Amino acid sequence: MTVTSVRKLLVCALLSALLSTPLFAQLGDLVRKAQKVQEKAKKASDIYTPWSDDQERTIGEASAAKLINVFGLYEQPDMVKYVNLVGSAVASNGTRRVVYHFAILETEAITAVSLPGGYVFVTRGALANMKNEAELAGTLAHEIAHIDKRHLEKQVRAQKTAQFAKEEAATHIPRGTELVAVAGEVVKNALTMPVSRDHENEADKVGMDFAAKTGYAATGLRDFLQTLATAAANSPNQRQLGLWGSTHPPLADRVSALTALQSGYPANGQLLQERFNWTVNPLNFAKSGGSGAEFPGIVTNGVVVLQGGVIPDGTRVKITIVQ
Repeated sequence: MTVTSVRKLLVCALLSALLSTPLFAQLGDLVRKAQKVQEKAKKASDIYTPWSDDQERTIGEASAAKLINVFGLYEQPDMVKYVNLVGSAVASNGTRRVVYHFAILETEAITAVSLPGGYVFVTRGALANMKNEAELAGTLAHEIAHIDKRHLEKQVRAQKTAQFAKEEAATHIPRGTELVAVAGEVVKNALTMPVSRDHENEADKVGMDFAAKTGYAATGLRDFLQTLATAAANSPNQRQLGLWGSTHPPLADRVSALTALQSGYPANGQLLQERFNWTVNPLNFAKSGGSGAEFPGIVTNGVVVLQGGVIPDGTRVKITIVQ
């Protein structure tokens, strides 16, 4: 037998002995423990690390789709275009490179919602209770500030951190889930979970900055919230204010805080009431004597038949007769 053959036999015998001893079993346990530690570290990293741009975009798209499925969209083209123009102007003052998307939810509930990835929604009910463009700009600016500061993302990750701690205590670490699955948590948080007072105060202040830098009166959000605070005193309005009133700090407190900040902003910001009324609420615009009020309609037997609405008696309008 050659020396090489003897060496091979010795190696095989040594491996066989190792595999049959408790030492190998201990090594196997160490390997498995190391794998578990690695899994825990990865999950902890996922929880504490901010979402990447791609992750935020994926979660935002899925969350927006879920929200739209709940309420539906109000798709009057002129109004949608107008909200997007105002929102985009304000968002240009943000600090993050986010592509913003603005839309109107088809509901009388009075609220506005922001989702990760630059998705901002205002409801038809909210628009109906605004008086000028500065109020719209201030409201959108507040939601943009939430996205700019990653408030909702931080709230969702904080909940995951708490859940992770519970799982650690139970020595049970479940597998990760797909990003899209986070969308359900995001929408639930946006609609039903109480907003952190610190986050809300920051969004109010940062939103004021964004709106004022765009050229709007910094009083916009404050004035709109004051309207809601006054309306909230009337019990029939409670249902419409439900989403906003139950998840945000008291309206009166926010109005007081915003009022205290007004002195730090220019006094010559624009309200743009006429443009807002003509685009968002043309009936009120006509009743207030706005110039150039015109409604689509036809004349039948001497009677104006409107396309898409009813004008109250006494409203001054400009009639276009279609032959």
